[in-house]
Amino acid sequence: MKALIIYANYKEESFTGAIKDTLAETFHKNGHEVVIRDLYEIKFNPVLSKKDLEAIDNEIFPVDIMNEQKFIQWADLICFVYPIWWSGMPAILKGYIERVFVQGYAFEFDQNNAIPKLTDKKIIIFNTTGSKKVLKDPKRIDALNTLTHDCIFGFCGMQVIEHKYFTAISQASEIEKQNIFDEVRQIATRVL
Repeated sequence: MKALIIYANYKEESFTGAIKDTLAETFHKNGHEVVIRDLYEIKFNPVLSKKDLEAIDNEIFPVDIMNEQKFIQWADLICFVYPIWWSGMPAILKGYIERVFVQGYAFEFDQNNAIPKLTDKKIIIFNTTGSKKVLKDPKRIDALNTLTHDCIFGFCGMQVIEHKYFTAISQASEIEKQNIFDEVRQIATRVL
C-alpha cells in the first residue's frame, strides 16, 4: 500500500509531530511505502491567488499544485495529521485543500451536479487539541466531522475511514501519551 501523510503543524518537536512519526514508522515496519508532506517544511504556499484561478480556468495548473496532485494520485491512503486551531484545520492545510483539490482535478460539474473524481482514496485524520474544553460538546465534533468528512473529502469522493481526536495533549502524562501512540499504531496496522 502507498500511504501519504499530510502534516500541518509549524512545531518541529510537537506531540502532533510525534503522531506523524509514529504513523510513518508503523507503515514502514509493515512494508508499505510512505511519503510525508510537511506543509511548513516544504513552505507550501496556501494562498489560492487570482493568478492561480485564472490559470486553472484555462486548464493550466501551477507547478506546485500539480506536484501535490501527483502525490495524491500516487497514494492509496491519505493521512492528515494536524492540531485543531480555531475549531478547524490550520490555514496552511485549508489553503492546501483549496489549491490542490480544485475543479477539474478533484471534482467536475455536470450542469449543476458535482461529480467527485477521487473516489478511490481512503482518508485517516488525526487531530490534537491542547484542552478538553475545545471539543467537550459532541455537537462541535459533529460539526467538524460534517465539514471534513462530507463537505471537503466526501465532496471529492474520498472516504474517511478513521478520524481520531486526541484532546488535552498539553496536560497528558507520559503514560497517556504512550497509550495514544499505541492507539495510532493499532489504527495504522488495522487500516492496512
